[in-house]
Amino acid sequence: MTTAADPGLDLSGWLTRIQQLHPNEIDMGLERLTTVARRLGLKTTLSGRPLVITVTGTNGKGSHVAVIDAVLRAAGKRVGSYTSPHLLHYRERICIQGAPVADAMIVRAFAAIEQARGEVSLTYFEFGTLAALLIFQDADLDVLVLEVGLGGRLDAVNIMDADIAVVTSIGLDHQEWLGDTREAIAIEKAGIFRPGKPVVCSESDPPATLLQAASELECPLYRAGRDFIATPSLVDNSWHWRGRQRPEADSEREQHLTVANLPPAALATGNIAGALQVVCLTGMLPSEQWLRSHLPGILSTLVLPGRQQWFMPPKFKVPVVMDVAHNPQAAQSLAAGIQRQRQQLLLDSGRIGAVRVVVAMMADKDHAGFYQALENQTDFWYIAHFDLPRCLPAETLAQRFHQFGADKRTMAASSPFATVGEAMAAACSDAVDGDIIVVTGSFITVSDAMSSISARQ
Repeated sequence: MTTAADPGLDLSGWLTRIQQLHPNEIDMGLERLTTVARRLGLKTTLSGRPLVITVTGTNGKGSHVAVIDAVLRAAGKRVGSYTSPHLLHYRERICIQGAPVADAMIVRAFAAIEQARGEVSLTYFEFGTLAALLIFQDADLDVLVLEVGLGGRLDAVNIMDADIAVVTSIGLDHQEWLGDTREAIAIEKAGIFRPGKPVVCSESDPPATLLQAASELECPLYRAGRDFIATPSLVDNSWHWRGRQRPEADSEREQHLTVANLPPAALATGNIAGALQVVCLTGMLPSEQWLRSHLPGILSTLVLPGRQQWFMPPKFKVPVVMDVAHNPQAAQSLAAGIQRQRQQLLLDSGRIGAVRVVVAMMADKDHAGFYQALENQTDFWYIAHFDLPRCLPAETLAQRFHQFGADKRTMAASSPFATVGEAMAAACSDAVDGDIIVVTGSFITVSDAMSSISARQ
C-alpha cells in the first residue's frame, strides 16, 4: 500500500520522500521500471529522433557525456543529458541545452510518476531516471545522452534502446553487483548494446566477452587505438585526433578523419577521443571543416566539475584539485595528473611542495588499490567522514591506510576528521607556498569540499 505524497512538496521534500520509498538503495532490474514507464506512456524505442546515446563504463562516463553534449550543441542540435550522481544540486542530473532544468519541472515529473506507479516500489535512481525521460519526451530534442548509473544490463537507463552504445572503460568496481572479473563486468556493460547498432569502446584492450557480445549482435564496433586515437604532438603541447566518419548512405566504406593541433584540455584526451568518435557516428555535424574549425574552441573552454578540476579558491594559499575518483583506475589517472602539476611547479618555481590529500570513501570500495595508486604522490593524508550510511568511518579508513603502509609522519595532525570541511580547514591551515591540496575518494567528498570552500568565501 502506498502513501499519497503531499501535493505541496518542493524538490527537497520529494527527494527525501523517494529516498525512503524502496527498501534497498540499489535494486537491479527493469521489471518495475518497465511497468511504470508503460503506465506513463513513455516511448523507449524512438526510431532515430531523438537519437539515443547510452554511455556506460567504470570511469570516464561524465567526460564522454560532456564532450558529446558540447560538440552537438555547438553544431546546432538540441541535446538532453542525464548524468549521476550530482555534486551540489540534484537538478544537475537533468540538463537541456547544457543547463539544469528547473526544480518545478522535476517536481511535476515526480508527481506524475507517483500517481502512475500505484503499488510498484521504485528506487531513488529509478524515480530520477523516469523523471528525466518524462522531461526529455516533451522537450523537442535531437539527441539524448544518457549515463548509466551502475553496470548496464539491469540499470534503469537501459530501459531506452540505444542508437549508439558507448563503453568508456572496464575496471573492477561494484563487484558485488557486477562480478569480480573484467570479463564478467564487460557482459553487464554490453547489456546496453542493441542489434546492429554501433558500439564505441574507449577501452583499447576490452575483454573478449565484450567483443563477443558485439559480434553476436552484429554491432559495428569502434575501438580505441584501432578505429580512433588521440596522439600528442611531437613539437608542442597540442594533440591530434583521428577517427572514422559515419558511412555515407550509398557506401559501406568509411573514411578516416583527422583533426590536428587541438589545445591541451582539462579532460583526459582518451575520453575526448571516444566522445568524438561517437559524435562522428551521429551524422549530425555540418561538415569535416566545421569540426576542424570549431573543435579547438569547444575543448579549450570545456571543464567538468569534480574531474581533475584545478583552481585557486579565494582565501586559499595553494591550488586545489577536486577529483571524484573512487577506484584504483581513476586514482591512477589522478596520480598522473598530480605528478604533471608538480613537475610544472618545479619548472615555474624551482621547488616542489607537499601534496595534502583530503579523502573520504564509501565502504564498498577497493581501499587498498586506491591507496596504492596515490601513495607515491601523497605527502600527507587528511582522512575524513561524510554523512551517508555507506561511508566508511574515518577511523576505519585511517586504520586501513596504516595497514597499507601509511605511517604517523604522513597522517595529518588531528586526522581522522569528523567531516570533510574540518579536513579541508586543516589542510588549508597546514599548507605553505608550493603545496597542493587534493580532494578525492567520492562524489560526496568533493561535494562537501566545494560546500566548505563556498562557506569560507
